[in-house]
Amino acid sequence: MEKLPLVTVVLATYDSSRTIEKCLLSIKDQTYPNVEIVVVDSPYYGKEEQRKCENIIKEYARFFKDGPERSIQRNRGIKEARGEYILVMDQDMYLTPKVIEECSSVLTKGQNIALTIPEISIGKGFWTECVALERYVSTYLESGLNECCRFFRKKDAVLIGGYDEAVVGIEDSDFHYRMAEKGKIGKITNFIYHDEGETKLLQRVKKKFYYSRAFREYLKRRPQVAASQFFPIKKAYFKHWQLFTRRPLVTLGVIILRSGEVMAGVLGVLVKK
Repeated sequence: MEKLPLVTVVLATYDSSRTIEKCLLSIKDQTYPNVEIVVVDSPYYGKEEQRKCENIIKEYARFFKDGPERSIQRNRGIKEARGEYILVMDQDMYLTPKVIEECSSVLTKGQNIALTIPEISIGKGFWTECVALERYVSTYLESGLNECCRFFRKKDAVLIGGYDEAVVGIEDSDFHYRMAEKGKIGKITNFIYHDEGETKLLQRVKKKFYYSRAFREYLKRRPQVAASQFFPIKKAYFKHWQLFTRRPLVTLGVIILRSGEVMAGVLGVLVKK
């Protein structure tokens, strides 16, 4: 029987004790039999917490330290990967059992250069419900501006220079569109659970402000795409309006959340570093 290609799952982590073991177990529980895990942990947080996470990670994965930004960590993970295929995910994501199997099967057919994977947000609290509804409508039900590829061949990632370390926070999107210039990007049906924890409105808006300060470079490269991604109202909202009318309070929360993120994003672009 022909051996299946090795898939390397690359995880960039930081202060990951809340979710990391569940994340790693979801990778180990994949139906696809030939998988390795490479974790690149940030060296820039408390020693006690870092030691705890490191002990968990080393039970499941090859372990490296690099950073601080996620783009640097992912590039290190791709460099260290032994697999022909790469799956990039975050520390707060849990794969459903057939994600890698489907990704490998679809990409092997040769019609796509990379694949996106649908996400369903989970967690606690009202604002997490808002995040989950918005993400379900704009990315799970749709394909387009708000998705970024996660599964690809290592050689193709190397060919385009990996993740750009100059576009912090939107490196996923930049990478996606550079891959799309080389070939078609497909989408699988199996999905990832994205564990948001308990979303805090102010923290989320602050995070958007931080990331958007690197948005100016991305805006120069892809003005049309960037403007569409930044625009507060998406076509998917109109297409799936019934989902919003069923949950009016959560819909109001989505409006407040999106408005806050957009204002923080605009401010981040305007403020000089």
